[in-house]
Amino acid sequence: MRRILIPAIAAALAAYAGHASAQGPAGREGPASGGGHPSAGPSSGPPGGMHAPGGGAPQRDMSGPRAAPERGSGIERPGRGAEGPARTERRQAEPQQPNRERERATQHEQNRAAGQQQRVQERNAERERARAAEQDRDQKRAEERRGRSTEQPDARRDRQAGERNKEGERVAQRREEIRSARDRLGREERQRFRTAFNFQRARATNARFDTHVGHRVPRSVHLYPVPREVITFFPYYRDYSYVVVDDDICIVDPRTYEIVDVIDQGYYGGGPNREIAGLSLSQSQMALIRDSIPRDFPETPIRLRLALGAEVSGDVEIYEFPATLLDRIPKLNEYRFLVIEDQIVIVEPRDRSIALVIDRS
Repeated sequence: MRRILIPAIAAALAAYAGHASAQGPAGREGPASGGGHPSAGPSSGPPGGMHAPGGGAPQRDMSGPRAAPERGSGIERPGRGAEGPARTERRQAEPQQPNRERERATQHEQNRAAGQQQRVQERNAERERARAAEQDRDQKRAEERRGRSTEQPDARRDRQAGERNKEGERVAQRREEIRSARDRLGREERQRFRTAFNFQRARATNARFDTHVGHRVPRSVHLYPVPREVITFFPYYRDYSYVVVDDDICIVDPRTYEIVDVIDQGYYGGGPNREIAGLSLSQSQMALIRDSIPRDFPETPIRLRLALGAEVSGDVEIYEFPATLLDRIPKLNEYRFLVIEDQIVIVEPRDRSIALVIDRS
């Protein structure tokens, strides 16, 4: 059986191979059956050596002679002619696809760069806005600080001025009490002042300071405690010290070195002076007097000890107070004034004695 099948399979394979060779690429054929030349088209049969049915002579193609192109002639073979345009289009499309890819990649890169640039611009704009807002806040804080710096000194000055006014009012009231009490003393008690104070021991040498009430004694000046004998009949001097300048006794506050009272030479021989003792002014009234007398009011060019009760010479001119001030402080109608250095001196015109001395500052 094998001997029969093997030769049959080999014959079938040979026949299939011959048929496939005959159906090869279009236009490629072997020599025509009968041994003719390939160029002899009329004698050659149909492509692939096929004959007319019935085993007759080969039939001629009625569509006209078709010459078989030679190998390598460059002429497109009929078998490939149908596929040529499609392959050409594919070959033309193949290089265009990378171009489109490159274009898309370029466009994507441009879009990405544009997006980055836009984000950078947005960040810059945000930083500028933040910087401008910070500058505005700094400017507002600076303005607030300037406002506080201008307000704080004013508030501090007002507070200090208020404290000074209160302290000045207290001191002025204390001075007025001392002056009024001392003016009420009789002749005998005034003589006790003269004998109780130690003029030789407490006398200041080369005293070059103002001995008016309200002025300060230099810290280099040595002060002495008021004798106990004086305090027994005049306790107003309990907390004070004293120093003698020429023959005047200056009663001094040892904490501030401020002169609170002056006992001059004329005090010891006189008696109570009710007119002088009757002038009592509050701190606000003294402030009104300061404000009513102009700062450029002419000063009287004399040298005078401005102690309470001291007399002003008759040839020195004294002035009436302004009418507006007299309306507010009627008691000043009985007094006159003059300006000596930086002091407003209130004078009782009948005996020209000093009733009160007010510091202009």
